[in-house]
Amino acid sequence: MSNNSEKISVLNFGSAHLTHTSDANTAVRDLKDLQVKEDINKIVKFLVAYKPTVICIEMQPDNNSFVNEVFQKYIIDQSNRLNYSEELNAIAFETARLSDVKYIYGIDDQMGFDYPSLIDLANRNASDSLFVVNQMNSYKEVNNLPLLEQFYKINTKEYKMETFNFYNFLATMHTNEKYEGADIITDFYKRNLRMYSNFCDIPLTKNDRVLIILGATHTAYFDVFLENNPKYKVENTLDHLSKN
Repeated sequence: MSNNSEKISVLNFGSAHLTHTSDANTAVRDLKDLQVKEDINKIVKFLVAYKPTVICIEMQPDNNSFVNEVFQKYIIDQSNRLNYSEELNAIAFETARLSDVKYIYGIDDQMGFDYPSLIDLANRNASDSLFVVNQMNSYKEVNNLPLLEQFYKINTKEYKMETFNFYNFLATMHTNEKYEGADIITDFYKRNLRMYSNFCDIPLTKNDRVLIILGATHTAYFDVFLENNPKYKVENTLDHLSKN
């Protein structure tokens, strides 16, 4: 399937979790702040301009009926919201409402993995510990950017591959003759592969325009999966987003 006209357009959009997140590196925002509201409105405007016909979010497929029941109520009255991280409401639901999207698909597959133990292992070696500190400082700098700038940054290829590489780095952490890092990161990789499998189960046609809204680390994995599947045409997210 090499003809671009036969490929399914996908916009793989990385989002920060705005509220209700257990992520180690968070960007919880004051959603009553006027600048935050303005930035969210701009992000939604950019995503609506992509003209999505299908939207995928970081919820499990077995919640699809509930999610779409709430979404139908949201279309009529925007005070109806999911009690999950706010980007699902403020960005996914609002983009879907303004784009006349008929159905929202959850593609997540929740699996825990022992991230803290890998950081502990890295801290046993001076050079590895320094690498982790520098990475954490980088995340902190990005999280402290104004919201629109943050979303622009986390959707750059450079940032996504930096994050992808950090998890690959954690996979190399281990004690003597063991493979703790590889085993733990395998669980995270497995989660992303299951999410990709859920995505591939969605019935799509070449006329669809698919917007995927996931946490930025998942987006990095999805870039690798989607860009190597000839069925999909992965759009340049930065063509649909401005940092000001």
